[in-house]
Amino acid sequence: MGILSKGITKYYEIGKTIGKGSFATVKEGVRKDTGQKVAIKVIDKKDAVFDAESLEQEIATMKKVNHPNCVALHGVFDESSKTYLVLDLITGGTVMDRIIANDHFSEKDAASVTADVLNAIHYLHSIGITHRDLKPENLLYASNDPDSPDYNTIKVADFGLAKFVTENSMMKTTCGTPGYVAPEVLDPYLPFTNGYGPEVDLWSMGVVLYIMLCGFPPFYDDSTAVLFKQIRKGEYTFPSPYWDEVSQGAKDIVSKMLVVDPTKRYTARQCLDHPWIRNAGEASAKKMHSSHRAFLLIRKLPIFDNIDPTCLQEVTVRLKVVRVEQGKFICRAGEPGDCMFFINSGTVQILVNGNEVDRLTTGDFFGEISLTVSSQRTADVKSLGATGCHGPRGNRPAEAVELFQLDRRDFDAVQDKYPVLKSRLAQIGESRVKRASAPVSQEAGAARSESPPRPSSAAKENGRDSQEARVASPAAAAAPAPKSSGGGAGTGTGGGGGGASAAAASSAPRGGGNSTPASPASPTPARKPEVASKESSGCQCVCS
Repeated sequence: MGILSKGITKYYEIGKTIGKGSFATVKEGVRKDTGQKVAIKVIDKKDAVFDAESLEQEIATMKKVNHPNCVALHGVFDESSKTYLVLDLITGGTVMDRIIANDHFSEKDAASVTADVLNAIHYLHSIGITHRDLKPENLLYASNDPDSPDYNTIKVADFGLAKFVTENSMMKTTCGTPGYVAPEVLDPYLPFTNGYGPEVDLWSMGVVLYIMLCGFPPFYDDSTAVLFKQIRKGEYTFPSPYWDEVSQGAKDIVSKMLVVDPTKRYTARQCLDHPWIRNAGEASAKKMHSSHRAFLLIRKLPIFDNIDPTCLQEVTVRLKVVRVEQGKFICRAGEPGDCMFFINSGTVQILVNGNEVDRLTTGDFFGEISLTVSSQRTADVKSLGATGCHGPRGNRPAEAVELFQLDRRDFDAVQDKYPVLKSRLAQIGESRVKRASAPVSQEAGAARSESPPRPSSAAKENGRDSQEARVASPAAAAAPAPKSSGGGAGTGTGGGGGGASAAAASSAPRGGGNSTPASPASPTPARKPEVASKESSGCQCVCS
């Protein structure tokens, strides 16, 4: 694959923007002679944070990669001020988005994802490439179309930290994502390593698998120093009740990957030969613990960013599951407000004086204003069921909306113990009161701008307590997804964006190479819920 000096528009039509980062923009593209849809990463070389060396390394690495479970680089066009990377267009969203969007996720699904990633890792290691940044945000479903043969195919993305090394050589640069980074990366001069090798990818995949099986990570602490201490010692458990129904085989393969000594850690080949992977088709298809999706769902909401892990745990254990049939009202204007809701699946309609002002869907929330500002409901909220979506199966029989309900008593208890959460919800309520005259339901938790702003990377950096956090920040976090019709990622809804935004994750812009610090709280989540990335798996309703 050569690098063309100019003329990308001779070969490709460049379409709308689907992602944006610190020094790059990701756009949809179509190859003119074949009609092939692609993602085009447009890199601004004049940007102050542009790192030419890191870009050259990423391109050199991706040019060597050719595997069905890896995002492919189709071409490079270099101009004086911009470089264009032509990549696979990935529309299926991240693994965590699929878990939230679908009504069912089981050990069988987790085994299928793990097998695909292990095949990619085995291939990469066989050609001398170590990824060094495996995490849920970089594991993408190829398609959001349930009828596509690639619907359940996983693609490993973001090779910005990947390294090509010759046989028997070791790496020493501290990089990766806190919470997923292997012990030997933190201590590359340990006696039994004298650097680190491709084994780091197996540790990271062990963390990812742990999260897929229960919804929260094995290692977490607000203190970076404590987090890294846990990782160095390999201190983790399989706590009840979240692991009670997970098979011994699943626990065993996790324990084979999360081994501190890399010389004793399973290789990708050994993991592929593990009975739990070999017999993936026989793995349990039973839906995981009921709190699994709740953990992931609420952690997507901006109001829970960097919230104390104990607070998150208390919120999720207090949630009740409620199902409301299509056409039924969930709450009515003027009624006393004694609870708020998070939408687990389906769509609801917000009505003021009989007029629709909004629709909310999976990942959105509503009802909190009656708990924080006004004691009465300010809008009617009606169930539209799980139909009315744009997915290929949107015409199936209507299903009930499934909600997680948080009662006033539990809400007050959590707020009183955790003033940070209380403060954020108060900001939301005050903002909605000010917008009372706007033609948008104040009861709707999906209002587009009232959620407190996310902490900037600089703010997060200032909050760290250890110089050990010289672990590279994930580039995927720099590419926010566009909003969908049901409420976009990064708003007060916590829902997903458009499905095509996955392409931004598959080619996320990276600024500053390996020197960019990362916050231990994001994307690494609290002890319980994992932070799902903001890319959507496509349709917002449960249409699979």
